[in-house]
Amino acid sequence: MTSPSKRKGTAAENAVVKWLRSVGFIHAERVRAGWTDDRGDIDGLPGVTIEVKNEKRIDLAGYMGELEVEMDNGKADTGVVIVKRRGIADPGQWYAVMPAHLWAKLIHETGR
Repeated sequence: MTSPSKRKGTAAENAVVKWLRSVGFIHAERVRAGWTDDRGDIDGLPGVTIEVKNEKRIDLAGYMGELEVEMDNGKADTGVVIVKRRGIADPGQWYAVMPAHLWAKLIHETGR
């Protein structure tokens, strides 16, 4: 039997995968459990680490530390933590959190 927090996390990850596919990231899928070197929660976007959080208390510092480790493990160029907003079912309306240096790199690469 899984814990309530594990079920919440799995549900949020599934919702993010469904949303990513709906906006054109058709290869998005949940990462299989049991990796010794965690690379995030969502796979299928080469060079991108995606961590999903569905927690009552938001811990930005902890999330950024976890993202950095997972990006290193996966040798990713960029990464984001998608944090569920309380009472909001649509992952497109959740928070996308990343270090400012990664955000600046993305904006620069778009030519803006």
